[in-house]
Amino acid sequence: MADEWKDKVDTRTGITPPRPAGLSELDKLRNSIGAPFKQISGLVGAAARPVPNQTGDGSAVDTEKENAVIKRVLGDLNDLTHLRIEDFDTLLKIQYGKMTGELTDDKTYLMEGLIRAAVKLPDGSQFRTKLTNQLLTQLWNDLQHPPLSYLGPKYQFRSADGSNNSLIHPQLGAAGTPYARTTQPKFMQTPARPDAGVVFDSVMVRKHRELHPNRISSVLFYLASIIIHDLFRTDHKDYANSMTSSYLDLSPLYGSNQDEQNLVRKFVDGKLKPDCFSEQRLLFFPPGVGVLLIMFNRFHNHVVENLAAINENNRFKKPASVPPKIDADSEEAYKKKVDAYTAALAKYDEDLFQTGRLITCGLYINIILIDYVRTILDLNRTDSNWQLNPRSEMKDVSFACGNQVSAEFNLVYRWHSAVSDRDEKWTQDLWDDLFGKGRDPKSIDRMEFLMKLNEVYQKMPKEPEKRPFANMTRKADGTLPDEDLVKILTESIEDCANSFGPNRVPAVMRAIEVLGIEQARSWNLGSLNEFRQYFGLEPHKTFDSITKDKYVAEQLKHLYDTPDKVEIYPGIVVEDAKIPLCPGSGLTPSYTVSRAVLSDAVALVRGDRFYTVDYNPKNLTNWGYHEVDPDLGVDNGCMFYKLILNAFPKHFQQNSVYAHYPLTTPDAMKVALGDLKKDHIYTWDKPKFTPEPTMILEYETATTLMANKDMFKVTWGKAMEFLMGSAAKDFMLAGDGPKNASSRAM
Repeated sequence: MADEWKDKVDTRTGITPPRPAGLSELDKLRNSIGAPFKQISGLVGAAARPVPNQTGDGSAVDTEKENAVIKRVLGDLNDLTHLRIEDFDTLLKIQYGKMTGELTDDKTYLMEGLIRAAVKLPDGSQFRTKLTNQLLTQLWNDLQHPPLSYLGPKYQFRSADGSNNSLIHPQLGAAGTPYARTTQPKFMQTPARPDAGVVFDSVMVRKHRELHPNRISSVLFYLASIIIHDLFRTDHKDYANSMTSSYLDLSPLYGSNQDEQNLVRKFVDGKLKPDCFSEQRLLFFPPGVGVLLIMFNRFHNHVVENLAAINENNRFKKPASVPPKIDADSEEAYKKKVDAYTAALAKYDEDLFQTGRLITCGLYINIILIDYVRTILDLNRTDSNWQLNPRSEMKDVSFACGNQVSAEFNLVYRWHSAVSDRDEKWTQDLWDDLFGKGRDPKSIDRMEFLMKLNEVYQKMPKEPEKRPFANMTRKADGTLPDEDLVKILTESIEDCANSFGPNRVPAVMRAIEVLGIEQARSWNLGSLNEFRQYFGLEPHKTFDSITKDKYVAEQLKHLYDTPDKVEIYPGIVVEDAKIPLCPGSGLTPSYTVSRAVLSDAVALVRGDRFYTVDYNPKNLTNWGYHEVDPDLGVDNGCMFYKLILNAFPKHFQQNSVYAHYPLTTPDAMKVALGDLKKDHIYTWDKPKFTPEPTMILEYETATTLMANKDMFKVTWGKAMEFLMGSAAKDFMLAGDGPKNASSRAM
């Protein structure tokens, strides 16, 4: 090989290897005065030393224990003599970038500059050690330890039971795992606590009926009911465990384990069985809760249809058909072909379903973070785009680490005080059906109540599509009638909830509340004050601090002796409600609840891998990611309209206030949007069915209809007015009136 290349000329070009940079003129000038600088440094050191008095001749004492501060100063002064002017410039730029958080322009060679500065410093230099450690820290922190996202189908999609959400602790937050404990119960409680029924009758039962001060509709509390049942399902065999995941994964729709999920799936084209949901418990709630889940069901099926139609990057390629059997095929060979086709079809369905679930959950979480939280904080009465977004990039704040709901928050979300008068009547009717009309809730003990519920659950069909819902009859395709669903939704949007505070829980819910108090005791939870202190809130020192209601404060005093003994439940129910503030306080729950709820919302979203590191266009597809991405130009980012308009496109107009702001009653939104000068953008008509247009194909018929302006109106007038403003209604073809005719004649 060497002989072959002996006479060859190497024509490759390159650059000369670099050599250490020479001194700049400024550095040469500095070095010329460097010796005096070092002498001054030495003089400062000598002057700072203590006067020796042990040698007898005044000579310096050789000691190893030199003052640490002086030694560090001298070391730093000595280090400065080794650095050049460009090194100081590099270090200043690095420090500036660290302080501002700006991205680094790597074409400025800052990292290399830091290395060059460290190389110039002497061995043993503290400054060199600091620079090296800073570089090592940055290089270490550049990568996740351990990683927060893996490749492969096992980790690409949500598991049915919530496992593998946290890659560090795969079982963290999975269904069937124990509740966490938020507060340490340090205060010694009296062993003999007041009877739970007496507590309810004294301080919780509804004696006051007040409309919610911000006119929040029942729909917000229906959404809250879905969230609560998404996160909490106490195991009746072991109260320490929750049988659903600790993640906002829409398990009331999809199920909390693989068996439940299988029951709600069609296993065809990634779809769910039409107009049904998994969670049986929500069938015992006002039907508006179920309507919301049915809308999510329809959104999921809408998503998978579009995923299949778009087939982004051939990601969802449907197998053509069952392969035909040819004469040369043996039975075994043909069976392998059929098995391969069946497996490919199952994978096609699975990929569509799982991706559709990620996208549908994306809409769900954005509705919670924007529509729900904006209403809770009363932001919809402002024109601000501000969001409490837990997914913001924040340094030194962990994310995608998983979550485990706690027993305390199982109680925090019990908002029965806000049940509207209409829903109270619905619940009373349900009670009469179960226990007999006029049966006093006080006459039902715990055992009878639980036995009746168990009896009803046992009779419930396992298949979600066979369960009765709101006395509706399913159509031939399995769907429920739109007209009935829209009626329930419309009435729920118009239904104003009640306010929070003591003595506001409907009497018909006595058995449920008594069970809640007893369950909290079985968990050995901390007191109300201990829960408050955990969140940095001042403990209640008097009963009047808990509530200004004199009667309730007096009852609490008789029941608990001191404020420190008031239990977390019913304590968080009987606390006074916050006053409304715009913006800031929209939900106006009790003081403790308002603080705890926001902390939990941040933890639930930021800790969820599928809402942080794995929430991206690659996992959701470009179309799916955009479909559920908020648009700040529409309702300041609110998303509920996408859910409603997709479910009922023939009943809700595109700009219906019922679709855009369903969490507040329309009359209240009329005032709020009027104050913002935005009320003209929306229509305030009740939703109603819009029939399919009739196509006219004959010329003579078309001209006859167009000539009859009194009976046949143009259909695009409102759209023109929406796009161009109220003055557009008189513009040319935007209408049929005289002004339109005059405009066309110009």
